[in-house]
Amino acid sequence: MKKTTLLNSDLSYIIATMGHTEMLVIADAGLPIPSSTERVDLALVRGVPGAIETLSAVLSEMQVERAILAIETQEINPDFEMNVRELLPGVSVKGM
Repeated sequence: MKKTTLLNSDLSYIIATMGHTEMLVIADAGLPIPSSTERVDLALVRGVPGAIETLSAVLSEMQVERAILAIETQEINPDFEMNVRELLPGVSVKGM
């Protein structure tokens, strides 16, 4: 049985097979995703799990080299940006 926090086997597999320079996107249900992109839908109900909960679980298995946030995050949800930066100390976090 797994000992790490992340129990979702699809997400765990994706993280385990990622290499340098590859990206993992954590997004809400409104993000348009091309059909050619692999996706794992974790949604149970609106807002569960939340993005910060999801990021925390992902970080239990993944080393992040850098992070990109939507540029609007600073203006619309500065608390979210602060939480992301707290979870990623020493990691470059940029707006895009």
